[in-house]
Amino acid sequence: MFNQLKAKLTFIFTLSLLCLLLSFIGVLYFLISHEINDKEVEEIRVYYDKEKGDFIEDLFEKKHHLLEYDPNRSIFYYVYNQKGELVYGKETVQSFFEIIEGNSDSKASIFTKRIDWGQQHFLIIKKPLDTHGFVILGMDITGEKHLIENITWTLFALTLFFSLIYAFLGYYFAGQAMKPIKTAFNQQEKFVSDASHELRTPLSIFYSSVDLLMREEKSNLSRFGQEVLQDVKIEAHLMNKLVNDLLILARSDKNQLILVKKEVNLSLLLTSVCKRFFRKVLNNTQFEQKVQSGIYLVCDETRIQQLLYILLDNALRYTKEGKVTVTLTVKASEKVITIEDTGCGIAKEDLPFIFDRFYRADVTREKGGSGLGLSIANAIVTAHGGEIFVSSTIGKGSVFTVIFK
Repeated sequence: MFNQLKAKLTFIFTLSLLCLLLSFIGVLYFLISHEINDKEVEEIRVYYDKEKGDFIEDLFEKKHHLLEYDPNRSIFYYVYNQKGELVYGKETVQSFFEIIEGNSDSKASIFTKRIDWGQQHFLIIKKPLDTHGFVILGMDITGEKHLIENITWTLFALTLFFSLIYAFLGYYFAGQAMKPIKTAFNQQEKFVSDASHELRTPLSIFYSSVDLLMREEKSNLSRFGQEVLQDVKIEAHLMNKLVNDLLILARSDKNQLILVKKEVNLSLLLTSVCKRFFRKVLNNTQFEQKVQSGIYLVCDETRIQQLLYILLDNALRYTKEGKVTVTLTVKASEKVITIEDTGCGIAKEDLPFIFDRFYRADVTREKGGSGLGLSIANAIVTAHGGEIFVSSTIGKGSVFTVIFK
């Protein structure tokens, strides 16, 4: 249990750290990209403002389709007349104007675009030249883009590396922090187990002695004495049941709950238990069975019967008026037992704790009992490799579902 808890805490904290760091990397990538992009656009804009007059002069010189190639330039440009005809340009990649013309919007007077060409990346901007035409300027941003990507991937790799280190350290420190809790839990578990064992024998003797007195000395006791002795017997029975319940839970905690498994006709078992409970049903409570026949389960028959007793007893106890429905079906090779009532229901905030020991959703609802019934039911289901669920609405009732695979 504690190893699972350590692993769960480590996973949650590591995942939280990883998400935080990845979010940080995402934000950092966006900010760096945006800042570099703004600087690149500003650099082209400054170049345009500086060379605008020369671009217009190139238009009037009518150097149609005259291109100069200079790979050492940082900014290239292409000057077009009003008809959209290329007049003059200086480029850093030969015939790149064909790629630009295929990716540019001739109708837009101004635009800013990024073009990916093979392994290279370019930023291009279209600017007007008054009423004389327009110019397309651009620059190679491959180096900057690769730099950002390399920084991002490096940060991503470092994030994974340090997250793994954090996970190992977190698992270790979680174990250290849980040592006092584990010690206290083990001591409590040992106390419950030992106390249950030690109390079981004297309580059994006490109960037997009271029962013997009631049978052998009943005629010698006054009516009041008989009533007192009967009360003592009832309390002794309740104490004996509480000790047995604690013993079951103590064994379950240590994975020592003894199960004598065999193939059991679950349909017949459930029908038999329901018949016994049917006698306890009040006149204003309906009891309905929907048990599919021929369903078998490899299980401990006594424990499964105890499980059914607990769930049915709870349903009938809190359904003074209404209906209790018991269903047994097979769905996708899973045996599903459903016990539904229309009783007082359980508050939504109490549902996560309903299987905790001694937990009582509402003390005013509790009519006797030790508060261990559902804890034992959960232990029995878990020991058989099954699952138990509950859904409930105040004033409308509860549904307990048990699934055996």
